[in-house]
Amino acid sequence: SDLRNGLKFSYSILDFERYIDIQKSRAGGEPIMIELEELNSKPLPCLSAHSGSDEYASYLVAVPGELLAEVYGMYGARLLEQNVRTFLQARTKVNKGIIETIKNSPKMFFAYNNGLTATASSIEAVKTPNGNLGIVSLSNLQIVNGGQTTASILYARDKEKADLSNVFVQMKLSVVDSNIIE
Repeated sequence: SDLRNGLKFSYSILDFERYIDIQKSRAGGEPIMIELEELNSKPLPCLSAHSGSDEYASYLVAVPGELLAEVYGMYGARLLEQNVRTFLQARTKVNKGIIETIKNSPKMFFAYNNGLTATASSIEAVKTPNGNLGIVSLSNLQIVNGGQTTASILYARDKEKADLSNVFVQMKLSVVDSNIIE
């Protein structure tokens, strides 16, 4: 990401192989690969919350508001393809309440907000130096519930110039084999 003339943009250098992959993806959605360690400057701490099922694994995560806004700013509605409701404008009472909490009580956001339910087809995780688990990257993130929260955080940052440094969002992340989802 970069900022020029007040506009935020991102760029990628493509080789021929990548260009061919993009052309092939036009028939279907191109996989989303999010490098969390790169965006967050470190792995995203998480707690394992699954019972050993072979079909899926679940993790509990406290996502920094700035990281969530950055990811949603990069991928937008592609993250909400499995979400029935999408955020259109900050007009509803719920969205206005979310934005007001971000602006006026950011440290309470985690307590007041229901958070996100999300899926991914895979993650890469590592043990952090303190012995905890941290997510380095994830593939095909989909926000199943919490689209209004996600979009409101980006809106608060970009349109309201809100400081997100004290905003955290709880997320239940289920990693499900994409062959099982239908």
